Amino acid sequence: MSSLIEDPEIPLVGMNNHKCRSYSSTNNEDIKANSHSITSIRRYGTVGKRLAIRRELYQKRRRMGDISLLLATFGTVLMMIELELCLFSVIDKASAMSFFVKVGISISTVSLLVVLALYHRVDIQLFTIDNCVDDWCLAIDRTRVLKIGIEMLICSVHPIPGTYTSSNRQGNAAPQSSLASSTISSGALNSSALSFEIPSYDVFLALPMFLRVYLLCRSVMLHSRLYEDASSQSLGALNRIHFNFAFIFKSFMSLHAEHVLIMITIIAFLISSWCLRLCEIQFRPTEATMLNSMWLIAVTFLSVGYGDIVPVSYCGRGIAVITGIIGAGCTALVVAVLARKLELTRAEKYVHDFVIDADLNKRIKHEAANVLRAGWLIYKANKNNASKRAINEHQRKMLRAIYHIRERKAQQRRLLDSTVTLVEVNKGQSDMSLNIDQLRNKQQAMEEQILNIKCAVGGIHEKLDGLYYILNKPTL
Repeated sequence: MSSLIEDPEIPLVGMNNHKCRSYSSTNNEDIKANSHSITSIRRYGTVGKRLAIRRELYQKRRRMGDISLLLATFGTVLMMIELELCLFSVIDKASAMSFFVKVGISISTVSLLVVLALYHRVDIQLFTIDNCVDDWCLAIDRTRVLKIGIEMLICSVHPIPGTYTSSNRQGNAAPQSSLASSTISSGALNSSALSFEIPSYDVFLALPMFLRVYLLCRSVMLHSRLYEDASSQSLGALNRIHFNFAFIFKSFMSLHAEHVLIMITIIAFLISSWCLRLCEIQFRPTEATMLNSMWLIAVTFLSVGYGDIVPVSYCGRGIAVITGIIGAGCTALVVAVLARKLELTRAEKYVHDFVIDADLNKRIKHEAANVLRAGWLIYKANKNNASKRAINEHQRKMLRAIYHIRERKAQQRRLLDSTVTLVEVNKGQSDMSLNIDQLRNKQQAMEEQILNIKCAVGGIHEKLDGLYYILNKPTL
């Protein structure tokens, strides 16, 4: 840990738009004593300088995140353009155009890896400043190394320049369904497969490039107001809340749930449709169109599964399974959002409960009137010696009215129980605490006033004693 003593004469903030400079220790004896273990000792002058450096590193990390997202998007777009041009026979895999496009993809991938390395370097520097440590090696642990390695591996996958074809592509194909075999003949498949020749290695190296979409999530997190606001960061640090993507995603879901779900659905739908088309077009060139792929992804995403179009390749089946999992998750999120949107607010709940309670009171009064009416009719029937059947009918009406009164009162009790929630309990407790504090303050003020009155009465009593002594003093 840093053993720096702050200089009280230097302000904590306000660097006059100058970058903070780190300086080395000027004590030659300390440097000679630690020359074997530490080559250079880096110190930051004040807390203000550390805050300024931290702010600059935050901005630099945000720029690195934007550049990495731009490079990942550029490489993915180049990959899609190259594959689409090959699908429509505009260029050939052995042509120079395809080679140069793949070289561009490789250059963007290498640049992306360099930018990611710089991003993690800045992240480690932020760790050293936030924790006031001098050795950056303390920020390196197994978890961080594993995350960086997985990220580099994901971003390094891309189609390699060159022409590599599969020797037995048709033999490795999955068996087609009866519907596909009845609509497409083997001769048509072999004749059209020449114009849609895509080496299988290109597919397996191109599809993982869409995993770079996680950089979009990182960029959204770095540009979030909660992440940029220093007060929010301080409040989160006091409450031990980490401002990571999970927290930012929950915040967005609570504020803009509809927009987030729409964006997730659209991005997943388009990427899955294009990937499914790329996998299936090797085996069913005439049926594997973009519209059919979108239809298959839609029925799989919504868990409908008509079965009119089915994937025949293992790659397409894997994409269908992943799409079904994403669709189930999005469906659960939609249900949760709708349940929260349909829930009454506190004001609406108060109005609703008031109207229901007023209606129940009216019904209770109406049933009470029915009880009185039935009792009067029973008395009148007994007095006029009416038939027993008529008397029993009036008694049944009176018992029914009494039962309805009890039922309405039970409904009122249930309504009262549902009205008093944890929010109302907390609010009542807060109001009670506030009233107790006000009462305590008034009691203290009253005690002070009583003490002042007591002091004033004591002073008056002393003056009266002095006056009495003067009046009773014998005159010479």
